[in-house]
Amino acid sequence: MIAVMMIAALAANAAKIPNNFHIKNISRIVYTRGVFLLYRQRREKRRFIRVKRFLIMLLLTAIAVLVICEHQLDDFRPVYIRKQAEILSMNTVCDAVEDSLERLNYSYSDLAVVRYSDAGDVQAIETDTLKINKMKSMISKHVEDDIEVIRDNEVKIPLGAFTYITVLSNYGPEIPVNFSIVGAVNSEIISTFESAGINQTIHHIKLIVTTKIMTTSLDYSGDIVFTTDFELAQTVIIGTVPNYYGKLQSQIN
Repeated sequence: MIAVMMIAALAANAAKIPNNFHIKNISRIVYTRGVFLLYRQRREKRRFIRVKRFLIMLLLTAIAVLVICEHQLDDFRPVYIRKQAEILSMNTVCDAVEDSLERLNYSYSDLAVVRYSDAGDVQAIETDTLKINKMKSMISKHVEDDIEVIRDNEVKIPLGAFTYITVLSNYGPEIPVNFSIVGAVNSEIISTFESAGINQTIHHIKLIVTTKIMTTSLDYSGDIVFTTDFELAQTVIIGTVPNYYGKLQSQIN
């Protein structure tokens, strides 16, 4: 009954609408809980246009960011992959060598013996070739096995790294990058002699490990070669060091 009365009142008011009033300004009449709501077409149309423009700008901004990131990634990815591969391989080699040396636990007397004459002069420094060859073989195999374990890798580059701003370099969504590494190892043991004062010489026995790492990814391929040395043993020799002291390569400092 109330609704009928309200419709009648609305019809009476409609009769008073001037002739110059444009009915197209009203999109529809909705009856909700006893109240007639009038929606104006122009207001809704303007709101729709604003939302549409905002969505278009948001989409264009997202596309621009993706294009810039992709361009930056093409320049940044090879450098980043090479650096990560170098750090990973060097840490792997050092860990493998140190683990092998800890297992062998050789001292100076296990690897070399200083021979003196009756007069107390140094005659020769003899080395244990069998133990030295065993050490080289074990270390080389251990290093190559550990490199094989880290063959396939994935690093994640923060989006902030592309800004080249230090503060932002570790922030933002992370972009995964995959790469593979394979390596070959060459090891040798050398002796070095260092003067330690009057008639005293320090004899160092060192392990030199040269590693060649080949890194490959979808858009990058390169080689990394690095050499690391490890102190195996040392002792102080009293007297003049002879020119011939075994089968180790020598360096005199």
